Amino acid sequence: MTWSGFRSDDVSLRPFSPDDAPVLEAYLNQPDLEGRRYIPWSFPEYAPLSTQQVEAILQKWGQAEDELHLAVIHRETGDLIGHADCEWEWDPHNPSVSVVIDPGHQRQGLGSQVLRLLLNYLLEQTPAHNITAWIASWNTAALAFAARHGFQQAGRMRRAGIRHGAYFDTMILDMLRSEWQPEGGGTDAS
Repeated sequence: MTWSGFRSDDVSLRPFSPDDAPVLEAYLNQPDLEGRRYIPWSFPEYAPLSTQQVEAILQKWGQAEDELHLAVIHRETGDLIGHADCEWEWDPHNPSVSVVIDPGHQRQGLGSQVLRLLLNYLLEQTPAHNITAWIASWNTAALAFAARHGFQQAGRMRRAGIRHGAYFDTMILDMLRSEWQPEGGGTDAS
């Protein structure tokens, strides 16, 4: 798949550049994204990020070997509006995905377009046969989003974290290649 394959009607995906740091810092520090920023584990999920931390996140993403971290660009405006990740770390047959859209651009179908681009890439261009998503149980909007796109609950890590003084579980959702609905129709039966 060429970079042109990372385009839909309203968004395109591209590698991050160091110049993206100010916009990334602005949307990652929005309170609506608390706990669901999908940044490297070594950075705080529930605290504001400094400019230096955001620059370090970009550097870490750029050096990752078994991961793909892409900037989500609104095609009409050219603005950076989110990020999308694929991580296959120990197993290229079972990558995980995450999509983060700036709260000011949510509920417009843009995240759906991004997820379809990731799934198309992973299931058409890699050996992946099972795509996973790891979502906190309190994040009902993300759980509903994943379900709308064909992900099913595959497991649960109980008491995986604490948020606002209460334990939460991490829900493990997945989609098998045979369950995938590619753009334009039917199920891929491979």
